[in-house]
Amino acid sequence: MKRAVIIGGGVSGCAAEALAKKMGYSTVIVCDDDTAILPEAELIIASPGVPPLVSKLYQQALSRSGVDFTGELEYGFRHWRKPLLAITGTNGKTTTTALVTHLLQQCGINAESAGNIGRPLCDLVLNSNADVAVVEVSNFQLELAEGFAPDAAVLLNLESDHVDRYAGGFAEYCDVKQKIFTHVAPAMQVTGISLPERSPRRVAVNNGELFIDGKKILHQNDTDLPGLPNAENLIAAVELILRYDERIVLSDLPRFAAAVKSFKRAAHRIEKIGSGHGITFVNDSKGTNPAAVIAALDAINTPVVIMLGGLAKGMDFSPLCTRKEKIRFAVYYGQDRDEIKAVLEDCFPGTDTGMDFSAAFNAATAAAQPGDTVLLSPGCASMDMFKNYKARGEKFRELASEFIAQDGK
Repeated sequence: MKRAVIIGGGVSGCAAEALAKKMGYSTVIVCDDDTAILPEAELIIASPGVPPLVSKLYQQALSRSGVDFTGELEYGFRHWRKPLLAITGTNGKTTTTALVTHLLQQCGINAESAGNIGRPLCDLVLNSNADVAVVEVSNFQLELAEGFAPDAAVLLNLESDHVDRYAGGFAEYCDVKQKIFTHVAPAMQVTGISLPERSPRRVAVNNGELFIDGKKILHQNDTDLPGLPNAENLIAAVELILRYDERIVLSDLPRFAAAVKSFKRAAHRIEKIGSGHGITFVNDSKGTNPAAVIAALDAINTPVVIMLGGLAKGMDFSPLCTRKEKIRFAVYYGQDRDEIKAVLEDCFPGTDTGMDFSAAFNAATAAAQPGDTVLLSPGCASMDMFKNYKARGEKFRELASEFIAQDGK
């Protein structure tokens, strides 16, 4: 009678539970920190959202000798028998993962996305006939990914994020991110343009033009990937595919260029909602750290009224002061609004709207002038007020759409 315990439910926990049962565990128990004592088991799997420093069950699992203690990503990887490409980094993971998957599919490869993008790898093992897995990997997932060995992998960038999760702060966060390369051959390791090369790059973007092996392929203006952050994502995606199998790219460059041009970014990342009363609304709810906020500001060419707030995760917001000339006004909301405002209040004017998101939106529209952009780029996690960043972005879209609809009435 083999027993397994899953710490933390949710999507990842349920997928790990299903796979453990498929692999012959007769008893699989899902528990959270309302459970006082971790049940005895041969296998313990932690969901990625379980915080290692404060979860008593996680700490009990660490102290158990002779027990296989691992994470959902690692457990899924053990049972995935086909090629796997992995992407991590502070910002751009989801866009790059979706882009790699799209390009492979458009070039005739049966690829599917998994991981932090929304579908657990364990579920892909159980319910997919894909020939290639393209996996977005968070630092949470890498913590227990001791044997994770992608065929090729990307580390896009390293910026302040999730520093409250680690006793060693930002340095430990960076160390965890670097674990994506532990079992990857040097020639198959790709780093973003802000990081030192681990192997020579074959792809570049100069003045908005994409080059592969020195040959011009297309211009960013012909794609849905404008600006420097998306140049980083595009370069990394193409580099990753070249490392995996360069024939996918080089055998038909016009087809590959067409595939890039047909890609559309997902919602909630620098997503233009529309304009009304002379004000443009941009939804960047996926901007959950200061570096992502800066990227959103850099993509906008008008004065900005910005909505900031949520769970700050101990991050440093002072870099936003380097963009103070772009910010007309800041609206602070959410659990950690006071600490964010304390850092930024001398850089640009702002107001505190408490725990009321609708009030924050109304304050932003009141402060905006014709020609301005109201930007939701919170720089924070959403779980103080919303289920996730998608729910936060949908609420912003709803409020903006109502405001726009009133124009001309």
